[in-house]
Amino acid sequence: MTGIAIITAGREDAYQDYLQSVKGGHDPAEFAEHLSDAEVEAVTDSESEKVHLWGTSVDSKWQFVEGGDIALIYRDGRYIAQATVVRTRDDLDLAEHLWRTEGNPWDPESPWRYLVFLTGVAEIDVDVQSFNELVGYQDNYIPQGFSRVSDARIRDVEDAYESVETAVNELTGSGVRVHEFDEDSLQEESEEEQELGLGERIVAASRDGDQYEELEELVAKAFSRLGFEARWIEGGDDTDVEVTAPIHAVVEVKARSSGTLASPDATRIQGHKERHSADQAIVVAPGFTPAAIEDADRQGIVLLATDHLKALLERRDTYGIPPEALSTYLTEQGAFQDDRLDQIDDELRTRLGGTEDLLAVMEALQRADPEEGTADRLRLILKGMYNEERVPDQHVIEQSLNLLAHPSIQLAEYEEEQYQPTTTKENAEVLLRRFGNLITEASKSGEE
Repeated sequence: MTGIAIITAGREDAYQDYLQSVKGGHDPAEFAEHLSDAEVEAVTDSESEKVHLWGTSVDSKWQFVEGGDIALIYRDGRYIAQATVVRTRDDLDLAEHLWRTEGNPWDPESPWRYLVFLTGVAEIDVDVQSFNELVGYQDNYIPQGFSRVSDARIRDVEDAYESVETAVNELTGSGVRVHEFDEDSLQEESEEEQELGLGERIVAASRDGDQYEELEELVAKAFSRLGFEARWIEGGDDTDVEVTAPIHAVVEVKARSSGTLASPDATRIQGHKERHSADQAIVVAPGFTPAAIEDADRQGIVLLATDHLKALLERRDTYGIPPEALSTYLTEQGAFQDDRLDQIDDELRTRLGGTEDLLAVMEALQRADPEEGTADRLRLILKGMYNEERVPDQHVIEQSLNLLAHPSIQLAEYEEEQYQPTTTKENAEVLLRRFGNLITEASKSGEE
């Protein structure tokens, strides 16, 4: 859930701190004695090349602020700036270094040690009444000190808009809209769209420079179809797609009529990655030049060609590959090429073989007498069902029985040193589909 943090700069000294630390930002060198090189790089805004931050003494509100939240700066009846939270940090020494200066009203009993690092700071002009209406505050509500909009109010905003980002950006006039995708939204596609196929549409749009917005939306849908939580960020100077689970990545989408992308623009991507506190960055395009591939490998970026994305969609539709299994290959820096697809296919073949064994053991259990529910007896039954090379080894049968009797599956039960089926093979197939759409393919291969 994206939250909203409110920073107040009402007093003159607070406003001067805003001008210095939030709007202007600090030289990254100021943080060298307090943060590691990697930490300094992570909190430095790639566009301004400054570190933007705010400090508060209100830890009760600060502790709920997270990377990716929206920060709004309030002064004299108006919200004057908007930013995105990069990360938070409790650091008294750093706070003293930055703000315990002559003329600044530093209070040792209530220091501004709770830090909020920001990126993408932009000036806005929104009256407080408009914001109050958005989040459901009373008309005369005035922010007093650092605060955070409650989760209950955030959920109400999400219900009224597609997302918190869309609601705030409509209010501030930034022009950005965030579209969430789920299975219901994918099912709402027209018959014509479904007939052409999502992968085919992505490949076609990626080679048409006039369809960049459609391509962004299609790529967001593709990641959702692959099982990831994804959203399309439409308009504005931001990333195109954000994947939030089970990995957190920004996805830059590029259409090229030439069929190849010459450069991934690593600096811009790094800025988007910081803004969303993402762990990975992925670039989707019709293809990439050798120079782009080498650059991505150096910069820790993943390149994904649209034909490979299409291939992943096909495997997801056929075999139900879970997103966790795909994440390994989509987070390895460099280009996603045929070798990674081959590795996925190797894993699929292994899974197919395992599912085929499960089905065979389940069928043998159905045929067995009550006193024959042991691995050695079932292997004899399987020898009567299949050719010798098709019969699993005894240890494989034992593993299959353990899995079938697992509490999360319960397709068999173990009593008096015997395994007994708890349902039919047909019902077992239905349940095993939850582990991936492998049953049909496994059954077909067993019949051939």
